[in-house]
Amino acid sequence: MSSASSELDDQTLRFDKAQHDNPQTLADLRDKSHEALLNILLSRGASRTDAQDVLADVWADCVPGMNGRASLLDKFSGKCTLQGWLATVATNRWLDLKRRQARQVEITQASHEAGQPDPFDRVAAVTSSPKEDILISLLRESLAAAFARCSPEGLVLLRLVHMHGCTQREMVRMLGWHESKVSRFLSEAMKQIEKETLAELERRDPWLELSWQDFVDLCETHQTGFM
Repeated sequence: MSSASSELDDQTLRFDKAQHDNPQTLADLRDKSHEALLNILLSRGASRTDAQDVLADVWADCVPGMNGRASLLDKFSGKCTLQGWLATVATNRWLDLKRRQARQVEITQASHEAGQPDPFDRVAAVTSSPKEDILISLLRESLAAAFARCSPEGLVLLRLVHMHGCTQREMVRMLGWHESKVSRFLSEAMKQIEKETLAELERRDPWLELSWQDFVDLCETHQTGFM
């Protein structure tokens, strides 16, 4: 887990869903987690202003009945840490904010060039969040692109280890390679996947700054059902 994430003590965030509509419970949750969540967003590339705005929206949505909706915390499944879930929700909202901001700039520029004085009546129609989660789509597509660039040998070895549970000794017997060669191929394949994934992330969303461990943490959070 990233250093920013580790600042949020899971022991202080044990969450009883039956009590989440208690104002004091929500206040305690915010007091214990706001600064750490802010640091996580800053570590992922958000400005302090954007991070504060996003978290303000997240906390507002945690209040039952706000804007006529149920509490955001109703979506927390408990299958992952509350820390990871809140951080991922906040990151996803921040990415959505940056994409909407960029789209508004594009529309404004295009409208000015076309001589249209007020482009903002068109913004809402093109800036709503996609049905699929932005962050998870970004993680999945970046990882898929990295695997597509990996060597065939590396992909075979990674599949044998991580999908079929083969040990390096078993692969030595199957392939007739020296154990050091198997180990080197595995290490190089993992380094290539890491490098290509992070490069693809930067290409697709230059706002987002993730370490490899942060990427892994986000993937694990999603796999355990953060949304």
